[in-house]
Amino acid sequence: MRTLLAGMLLASLANASAFAQDTLYDRAITARQADDPALAASLLENWLAENPYDVDALVQYGYALLALGKIEEAESAFQKVLRQAPEYADAAQGLGLVAARRETEQAARRGFLLVEGALSNTGGGQDDWQELGMLASIPVGAHTTLDLSGTWYRRFGTENVELGILGTHRATENLWLRAGASITPNADFRPATGISAGLDFRVASGTVASFDSSWQSYSVQDVWTARPGITQYFGGGRFAASLHGRVVAADGADAQIGGALRADYIPTESTRLFIGATTGPDTDLGVVRDTTSIFAGGELLLTQNISLTGSVAQEWRENGFDRTEGRIGVKISL
Repeated sequence: MRTLLAGMLLASLANASAFAQDTLYDRAITARQADDPALAASLLENWLAENPYDVDALVQYGYALLALGKIEEAESAFQKVLRQAPEYADAAQGLGLVAARRETEQAARRGFLLVEGALSNTGGGQDDWQELGMLASIPVGAHTTLDLSGTWYRRFGTENVELGILGTHRATENLWLRAGASITPNADFRPATGISAGLDFRVASGTVASFDSSWQSYSVQDVWTARPGITQYFGGGRFAASLHGRVVAADGADAQIGGALRADYIPTESTRLFIGATTGPDTDLGVVRDTTSIFAGGELLLTQNISLTGSVAQEWRENGFDRTEGRIGVKISL
């Protein structure tokens, strides 16, 4: 009798363990379907620790890792599946997605040259503002990009040329760091010198937090700016919405606070449409003043390596003239 009871108890424990494991796997699938790859990957790791040869779970794990941007780990998971089950179509498709993602990242690191001009109507019988700039984005290694820029400005009959450099480094899968500097020889209305630093951090799948700060030395005063923000991607990255704050402080003045809201639609890798609005402090000619603006624009692929960029903006200033700006450029992928 005791032997029978012991057998029944062991069978019940085994069934309970199997039920718990099945529930764990099902929870992982539910998390993937709910667009929570981080939770799915965590649950599948626990499942695979007890079931290392479960190819179905390993495929699901590979797709969760791919959604998290862990390309190498996802590739390894799909390869393990194909070694055990060479005809597993979902694993082969996963490897194809890994290759496409890697190709996309390599294309993003190819670098580009952007030539852009802008014309602003300031009203009140004043001369239009004119601007012509060039930006060269140069990959330096697999995870670092160097941006070199030069911009000519003409305002109120005075000309300035500003030179800038910005380095961006992907420190980890989820962290990007950047730092930059600028100089304007014989500056009149542009900052004579400036430095900036910032970062982007992916806090969850499709969610990126950012923070940027800068110091600029104008002829009339120094200006400090802090810009925290958050960006949320939707629809597999085709849509994005971002919200940024802006805190500006100048010599001998209280800090002023504002914000910006922007929406992007990205139907293809080289096509983008955006619209947005800002309100709060802005710095122009070294003066900080409350400004409200709306803007819209985009990028359109013309050929395999050439895109057309453009935007329009309307700006209203609390103490000063309003401004309407049109901007157009040509971007050449290298």
